Order: sequence, then C-alpha cells, then structure tokens
Amino acid sequence: MNDTLRLIICTLIYGILISWSVCLLAEPATASDYTSNFKRTPAIHGIPPQAGYWHRTPTIIVCDLAPVSDVQVRSAATFWENLGYKFVSTRYKRHADKTICSQKAPTGYIIIHFVTAAVEIDPEALAQTHFFVDNQTNEIGWATIYLRTDIRETVLEHELGHALGFLHFNRINHVMNEKWAQGGWDTDGLKKQQK
Repeated sequence: MNDTLRLIICTLIYGILISWSVCLLAEPATASDYTSNFKRTPAIHGIPPQAGYWHRTPTIIVCDLAPVSDVQVRSAATFWENLGYKFVSTRYKRHADKTICSQKAPTGYIIIHFVTAAVEIDPEALAQTHFFVDNQTNEIGWATIYLRTDIRETVLEHELGHALGFLHFNRINHVMNEKWAQGGWDTDGLKKQQK
C-alpha cells in the first residue's frame, strides 16, 4: 500500500472516530440526535473540512443586542452568496421575529446574538458559533453565532462559515483560519459544489 493511500485511509478512520466520540457525548435536542460543533476533523486534500450541510435554505436573524450593523450582516451574507450559498433572507433586529431569538432549537435559522455571561467562550475569542448537526443525515438544523463588541474585518464571514458547517482551516490568509491575525480573505475550498 503506498503512502498516499495509507494517509487517506488513516485520515478517514480518524474522522469517523472523532465523529463517533462526539456523538457519544451529545445529548439529543429533539427526536433526532443533534450535536453542537464537531471538535476537529482533519482537512482532506488540503481543503477546509465541512461537518454538516444545510438541506433547506436558512434565514439569518439578527437579534436585538447583537453588536453588528445591517450593512455588516448583508456584506457577510453576500460574501457567502458569491461562493454559491443561499439564504432565504436576512432579518435585522426590528424586522426579526423576537420569539425565534429566544428559541432553544430555532430550526431553519442562523441566529446572531451578543455574547452574554451565560455563554461560555474563550476569553481570547472574538466570536463563537454553535451549529447543530443531525447525526443521522449530516443536516444542519440551526446555528447560533455569538459576537463580542469588537467586530473586526472577516469575523462575521468566518462565523457564517461555521454556521454553514465549515471547521477551522489553519492556512495563512484563509477566512476559516482559527486565529484572526493569521486569517484573511482566501476562500480556497469553500465554493459550494453544484449538484
């Protein structure tokens, strides 16, 4: 067996073991088993790993205290739309349904909130996203983005990438780089594959 084939097989086994261990630790949120955020799966073929997919088109909801402007949200959504992703609409604060912002499982929505004391977030992190994946179908049911007040360039685009199921990809200048200072606008591997 050549080294390339051995590496691919080991990478796939590693990804399956990681997914399986996350599934064991998850608590079901609904009738289907949903898991928040896969911890890590390796990049395969040098592209960002994607742990889940939206089978229905999501709507972005910006809740009242979210420290982001309508222009920033629309710009970040357009960034992903230019890569082939779709959103039903973007509802900003006064136009958003307040009940959706408070739901535990807002299926079909990407919710944007302000980070509060109730949200556990790394002190160094500028934001955090939780996306919820059905373990049986790999379908993302909903996602919640928590933002701090310091919204730097690429932060919202990065977090929407997580909401679309992408994990960190630590290539210098890539939008999905885990460290903001090492990130940028590179979108290699993020373009939606047409089916």
